[in-house]
Amino acid sequence: MHSPFIFAFAEQGLYNRYNIIKKRKYDFGNTGLNYEILKTLYKTIFYFKAYKLIVLGDNAIAATEIIQEAGKEQNAKIWFFSPNAPIPGTIDLAYLSGNNSESIQKSLAQLLPNVSDTTVCIIGNIHSSAQMEKAWDDIKKDPNVTVTIDTYHSGLVFFRRGQAKQHFIIRTSTSKFLDALLGIKKLWGLLG
Repeated sequence: MHSPFIFAFAEQGLYNRYNIIKKRKYDFGNTGLNYEILKTLYKTIFYFKAYKLIVLGDNAIAATEIIQEAGKEQNAKIWFFSPNAPIPGTIDLAYLSGNNSESIQKSLAQLLPNVSDTTVCIIGNIHSSAQMEKAWDDIKKDPNVTVTIDTYHSGLVFFRRGQAKQHFIIRTSTSKFLDALLGIKKLWGLLG
């Protein structure tokens, strides 16, 4: 990993074993959320101290309710902006809910006037279908997007002006077993 910004976020945010959402039954339904996305979302919220949120796209109301419920369990003081009202200033974090490139692009266009260098945008299920793969590829190509992180379950998007365009693939947690297994695989590749 070459970016100090991303390295610090991965080490202190994504790999942080504290402030993790408890694995309990949420009614995710058709919100585009699942436990892994929700866990990544809250690790991101706590790392960046992102407490001004907006949820845009398909099933935004249901997704907002789940995020609020999880926030109450974490004692997170989160302020949700309404997608139907003007947003004063910029937002800290956005969750884009959708199931195809058109709906995700529409939500991103709605979000762009309210982003800053510190805004983080999370898109769920980026590998769930060919349509979502296309949506993710389109977002990575957007000229306003500078840094993206593919965590498999979700994509994180940053709008950091002045930073070179970079794309990362990062696991959201560490495991001694998986790290050892990947190390053996890499070693085997070097020997073969």
